[in-house]
Amino acid sequence: MILVEFGLDYPILREALERAPEMEVTWKRSDQSEGGRHRILLWTEGGDFEAFEEGAEDDPTISTVSPVVEVGSQRLYRTELGEEGRRKSVYPLLVEQASILQHVTATHEGWEFRVAFPDRTAFGQFYDFCRSNDLGCDVYRFYEERGNVDTPRFGLTDAQRETLATAVDCGYLEIPRESSLADLSDHFDISETAASERFRRGVKRLVETTVYTDAG
Repeated sequence: MILVEFGLDYPILREALERAPEMEVTWKRSDQSEGGRHRILLWTEGGDFEAFEEGAEDDPTISTVSPVVEVGSQRLYRTELGEEGRRKSVYPLLVEQASILQHVTATHEGWEFRVAFPDRTAFGQFYDFCRSNDLGCDVYRFYEERGNVDTPRFGLTDAQRETLATAVDCGYLEIPRESSLADLSDHFDISETAASERFRRGVKRLVETTVYTDAG
């Protein structure tokens, strides 16, 4: 197996996420019926749920979206792809290849995937599908899966890795803190909200690719 981490210019839920730009979606599960229906479970957090639901009503890639349960600051939704969503969906191809979705998240900036492909040929087929359907695919990391061997970047994007490293260097993680979130945002010339989100997502990804991996 090979692991590939990539960003995808994916239309699924684009309208809904643009209406709630602070929202982060994490894919939980997909189910396809013989009749072609494609249902998805998604965890959401960090944004305006009402705005997300209103945007979902106007989103051409899905036909329904329904809240299932709310746990703390997270809400689980059940949604079903519409005709446009099914036409652009990469999920059927991944199932056909016996590829494994390990982690999938989305924000208004796009989707990020970590997928285990059987081999390079399978990934080549996936990449060709993306090109033929005008789905921009930006590969972050491409490596062989070898049990629990650590990887240099632990699944982090360059921006996340640089943010975490800078947080350590400037004393943001010291007790007491030697710098503030404002200092961190000034370093990258971004807003405090953007710096906080990048830091939080980097920590989340780091935990998922180290602590969760070791626990499994």
